[in-house]
Amino acid sequence: MAESNKNSNTNENIIKEAFFKWLGLFLVLVGAGVFYLFIYNIGYILNGLVYVLSLIKPVIYGAVIAYILNPLVKTFYGAFARIYTKKRKMTEKSKKIFSNIAIVFALLTGILIIVILCWMIIPQIINTMISLINVLPEQADHYYRLITERIQNNKNLASTIQQAVLQATSFLDSKMQTEIIPWLRTELLPNLNEYAIHFASGVMAVVNVLYNLFIGIIVAIYILMSKRTFAAQAKKIVYGIFKKKQADIIIHYTRISNDMFSGFISGKIVDSTIIGVICFAVMSVMNLPYAMLVSVIVGVTNIIPVFGPYIGAIPSTLLILLVSPVQAVYFLILIAVLQQIDGNIIGPAILGESTGLSAFWVLFSILLFGGIWGIVGMLIGCPLFAVIYRIVKDFIAYCLRKRKLNEDTAAYIDLKDIDVEEDSIHYVKYSEDELIGCKEKEEKKENNLSRAIKKAADKITDKKENKKAEK
Repeated sequence: MAESNKNSNTNENIIKEAFFKWLGLFLVLVGAGVFYLFIYNIGYILNGLVYVLSLIKPVIYGAVIAYILNPLVKTFYGAFARIYTKKRKMTEKSKKIFSNIAIVFALLTGILIIVILCWMIIPQIINTMISLINVLPEQADHYYRLITERIQNNKNLASTIQQAVLQATSFLDSKMQTEIIPWLRTELLPNLNEYAIHFASGVMAVVNVLYNLFIGIIVAIYILMSKRTFAAQAKKIVYGIFKKKQADIIIHYTRISNDMFSGFISGKIVDSTIIGVICFAVMSVMNLPYAMLVSVIVGVTNIIPVFGPYIGAIPSTLLILLVSPVQAVYFLILIAVLQQIDGNIIGPAILGESTGLSAFWVLFSILLFGGIWGIVGMLIGCPLFAVIYRIVKDFIAYCLRKRKLNEDTAAYIDLKDIDVEEDSIHYVKYSEDELIGCKEKEEKKENNLSRAIKKAADKITDKKENKKAEK
């Protein structure tokens, strides 16, 4: 009886093992089929994702607006809570009331800032356009007279310019006859309706963006009002899907990412505002033209790390150059001084070590994400790469700790070998003589390689010459 039970148990185990093996094979085949279908229909899937994202654009705008306004909400809420707790105890009802009041104040502050910027910029743009219309003919006439006087006083220069003008007019005439006029006849005039449709679609796209922004503001209010609930739901999902250790790691790096992004963005906004105010004050004292408009351009573009100052300085310099070349030079000197002050005093004081990246990795992240996502990538590239850098850094440190190795980077500079003994680890480094010897060996290798290449090239040329001589 006992033997029959044992046989039945072994048979059941064999059947279970076979079942699970075939089940695993079946799942692998199903997964391969799903992966193949995914790759084969990747175009349709991406189009579907783009369509879904276009539908939820107001939600995305609202999430971005809520994230930008959240520091203001925290600031207002903390101020109201400190005043209220001096007299009485904070309750859940009062927390909700103060949270809603803080959201309203933050939203009004954001709208007020945008209105003030528009109130300052739009009249300046109109005045700039009017002044350019008035100044450009005078400047063109001034430069024309100056060039004419120089040409009249220099006969060689006059003949050279005359030849250049004749060549340019003949070139333009040939281009006009061969390319521009045929293009007008065959491309522009028949497709005017299509261009009008494109223009109308562009206007509708701008209207659609404004509509999404309006809906996004409403969505942002709801997100800010329910942010604690959303955060709790996200934590519940993470702890429900992953093990506790993995969930703790995910939440830990989510908090780090939030701190880096919010600290970098809010710090950059404050830093750029200070730079814009200083630029306006100095330009007003120096009596430089378009002080308000140029200061706003410099302040807004300064939000982009590294390249922002140059992006703002180029059009601003061209604007001032139309009025006075000397004042344009003064402005360039002012921008250079401002960037030194920002990079060495204001920026470090406000941002501190918010990203923990060196100058090289900041430049690398801006080039990488700027190339992928354009201006948006240049804005968020630095904190996004800082998060990736932090995760990789912590992972490497964890692996080094497991092997009981030093985590300090300085220990690996000029490292030759690591001697691991029973109770100790020794980091053997190259001596100065060895480093010099390594450089000499590398130079010898390069010289030998160049000589070998030269010999091979000489042999090939000799063979070709011999073949020609035989023929």
